[in-house]
Amino acid sequence: MFSIQRNLIFRLLLLVFCYFVLITTESSSLTTKVPEDARLTNSGSLCSGRLEVKHHGEWRAMNIKEGAKAEGYAQLACTQMGCASVISVTHSTKITDQQPAWEVDFTCQGTESTLKECRGSTRRRRVQGIASSASSMEVICSEFVKLVGGSDVCRGKVEVKFEHSWASVCVDGFDSEAEKVVCRELGCGSSQYLMGSIMKEGPVLSKQYQCKGNESHLQDCASLTRNDCRSSARISCRPYDVRLVGGENHCKGTLEGKNHGEWRPLIDSWNFWRSEYSAEVCKQLDCGNLISTSRSRLPKSQHVWRLTTDCDLGGSSFCKSWIADGSAEVLMLSCSEAVRLVKGPSRCLGELQVKTSQSWMSVRSSDLNPETALVACRDLGCGFPDVYYGKLYSDHFQNPEHILNRTFKCEGNEKHLADCPSTTFNATKEELQECLHTYLTCIERPHEPFIIIHTQQREISGTSSESFKIFKGHRFAITCAYSSPYNILSIRLRSGVYSQHPTEQTQSAVDGKAIFIFPAAEDAHKGTYLCDYNHDFDPETFSKPKSFSLTIKDANNVRLVSGDSHCAGRLEVEHQKEWTPVSFGHSWSLKEAAVVCRQLNCGSIVTTSKVDQLTKPLPMLRFYSDCDGSEQALMDCGTVKKLPSSSTVEVVCSDILLQPKMDVFTTNSELFEDQQQDLLLYKGHSFTINCSVKPQYPGGHFSLIFNGFNQTTSHTQQAVNHSAHFMFTAADESHKGNYSCVYHNFLFNHNFSSESQSLSVIVNEVESVMLDDGTLRDYEFTACAGKLFVYDEEWRLLSSESKVWDLKHASVVCRELGCGSAVSTKAIDLHNKTLMWRFFSDCDGNESALLDCGTVESWFFSSAVEMVCTGHNWNGTT
Repeated sequence: MFSIQRNLIFRLLLLVFCYFVLITTESSSLTTKVPEDARLTNSGSLCSGRLEVKHHGEWRAMNIKEGAKAEGYAQLACTQMGCASVISVTHSTKITDQQPAWEVDFTCQGTESTLKECRGSTRRRRVQGIASSASSMEVICSEFVKLVGGSDVCRGKVEVKFEHSWASVCVDGFDSEAEKVVCRELGCGSSQYLMGSIMKEGPVLSKQYQCKGNESHLQDCASLTRNDCRSSARISCRPYDVRLVGGENHCKGTLEGKNHGEWRPLIDSWNFWRSEYSAEVCKQLDCGNLISTSRSRLPKSQHVWRLTTDCDLGGSSFCKSWIADGSAEVLMLSCSEAVRLVKGPSRCLGELQVKTSQSWMSVRSSDLNPETALVACRDLGCGFPDVYYGKLYSDHFQNPEHILNRTFKCEGNEKHLADCPSTTFNATKEELQECLHTYLTCIERPHEPFIIIHTQQREISGTSSESFKIFKGHRFAITCAYSSPYNILSIRLRSGVYSQHPTEQTQSAVDGKAIFIFPAAEDAHKGTYLCDYNHDFDPETFSKPKSFSLTIKDANNVRLVSGDSHCAGRLEVEHQKEWTPVSFGHSWSLKEAAVVCRQLNCGSIVTTSKVDQLTKPLPMLRFYSDCDGSEQALMDCGTVKKLPSSSTVEVVCSDILLQPKMDVFTTNSELFEDQQQDLLLYKGHSFTINCSVKPQYPGGHFSLIFNGFNQTTSHTQQAVNHSAHFMFTAADESHKGNYSCVYHNFLFNHNFSSESQSLSVIVNEVESVMLDDGTLRDYEFTACAGKLFVYDEEWRLLSSESKVWDLKHASVVCRELGCGSAVSTKAIDLHNKTLMWRFFSDCDGNESALLDCGTVESWFFSSAVEMVCTGHNWNGTT
């Protein structure tokens, strides 16, 4: 009995175990569908991942032939994974392994149950292995919601997964906000319209969804249960075939296009792409204004769609034709996400609208302050706000629901308008209907500043392309300023911007301006200047520069007249375009006179005095001084008024004498006139230095100052007809050095002097004559007999056919060579006529050098001079 009971208990336990196994298996089969030959892996999600196929019992990544439509393969995998429609197919080059791949040679429509049902070529292998896969197909399927019964995956009856099966959604309460969420979740763009409802076909979900419109999935929406659903919801989404990926939001990133369900980056090899196409992309993606379009290069090539023709903004498809290709270049777009300007002539001008709850709303002008305008322009990528104003909407019966009921409280440093704090307000429909819409104008950089040029006498406001004239030596200042609702951080002044040595000064702005002070105008201050500024919220960006130029003029508004020099005489000042004498006043002293001498480049002050020359008062200028004597210009430290007076001011400066001139006369060169170069003299030749000055004052004397090796000498002569001649009979080593002429004269009870430019003299040791007896000698030994050669730019024989040649001239040659006196001279005949020197004389026989008293000219002759000096015992034959 006991064994029978034990067998019964065992059988009962076995039946209970089998029941639980059966229940668990059935439950597992309901929750997890085992893929047969296509699956999605490596993502952690059931309905997304890398597309893999199973062949000969081995799972590998799938590769398809270029040009094949990937959407059918992806849909088959979604079906086998128990998911709904394909949302996205992309090629990824981020492969973590390099395992061999299966390359398939068949086509799937997506309606098949397994890969075996896909149609392929009968002559080729349906599946073959390849060494490795350079990219993989990444697939995303919808998991919870799908549209069925329509012409494509973006139209049809809404079904959601419910208790391991699919159920229709009740149309009651399924509004446009829920429609937006479904279209977004399915990758079908924005919602187009509710297609109405159909009668119940199969199970209908008893849930009613209450979406806000900004949810990513329908499951994220709030819901409530209802049991009186009568029909199922049908919707139609407007599929978009472009998107931006990889950016901070869906309005920025790489431009991708969708073709047959497959997303790839778009490239423009033929420059079809234009800015209006980029703006259309922003519009299709429900973004704001276009910010920028650029091209970017990737580290390696990838699958892309290449534009093969121009784009069509009015067609149902965004661009007319794309083909599969490979490239490392992609298009990058940036659109504003939640702010835009509409109804304007350009993207940076127009009515300001912001996006809230997936709708674009107008902003009231009363709710916009400078900081909000600043952030709005920055968000739009349009730089800085220029102007903003309110304008009544053209349609008086505008919908108040399109007016934003928020007031922004921006601080000005926010990146996006959505980052600003805001508060809501309550207003009646009538109040909203009468409010002014905001029209905003943004500019790339802030406007150029204003400038003012300050001098002692006046202030000049700068206008466009202004050129300012400043007197040399006068103080001046440059004010750069701009009235801005924003805090100006610093102001920058650049000068010499187009020269090799530009300069830059920067000051912190005080009340929106900076003053740059220059103590005295010089030639270095002339040129082009640029002034600009920056704000504290963007120190790197400077405004448009204000350009202007400065011209530095000689301060020729003072002069000394009634004297024989512009550096001495009665003082006159140009005032109101008229030259008028300056009266002697209480403030006039040597300090003021010193400024006059400095301004006239007349050296230092010698004396100034009062001159009573008038019998009755005449209109003159009374000078009011604030000079310390170091200024560069008289009117920079004083001012004048016209008053009658009978006394004038006389000023005498140190440089009243004109600079003398120095001329040098030599026998071996032309006249040397006061040139900035060395003078070459030949040893033994005479030379004369002439010092002269233009007629100015009578009398005076000249000093010839010589600075040689360890010696300084001076020769003085009275001026005769404003000149003096200093003669030197024979040049030698002692004459090498620097010479200058100094003119002296006693004037105005003072001694004055003026010095010429300096002249450097070099004495050449090379002789200008030579005797050749045919014997080879060292350089230091000189022949004292033989044929006579003369040097004048080149060595040539001296012709004996000169009628003036005699023993007297031969003695000069012997003396010049240091060979004593002449013994004889005669003519020798040559075989042919040759080019020689013909001698022309003005010698008396006592000179030190032949060319010091004569000169030569070249011609063809057949006889030459031969001579003998006492300094050598000549054994030659005649």
